Amino acid sequence: MIIIGTPHIRGAGYFVNDKNLKTRQEADVKTCGHCRAVIKMQEWAKVQGGWCSKCSQPLCSQPACVAQTARLGCVPFTQQIDQAIDAVIKLDKYLKMVPHT
Repeated sequence: MIIIGTPHIRGAGYFVNDKNLKTRQEADVKTCGHCRAVIKMQEWAKVQGGWCSKCSQPLCSQPACVAQTARLGCVPFTQQIDQAIDAVIKLDKYLKMVPHT
C-alpha cells in the first residue's frame, strides 16, 4: 500500500511509473530548491532530507548540492540563473568596449 501525502508537499507534482503492474511506483515529487533535482518526497522524509530555512525549500541529498549549500549558503536556482545571465551581459559589454586587434 502506498500512502500519498507527506509534509511540505504544497505545490508538489505526482510521479507514476507503471512499466508493469508488479513494480508500480507512485510518489509526490518536488524539485530541489538549489539544483532542481527531482526529490521523491516519501523517500526524502524517510532519510530526514535537508531543508533550507532561508528559501523554505527541500534540498536533495546530492553531495555536490549539499557541499555548495554549506559553502555558499542559500543560492536558489533562480538566483543562479540570474547570476549566469548577468555574467553573460557583463562579458558582452566588456567585449564591445575592448578594441579588436
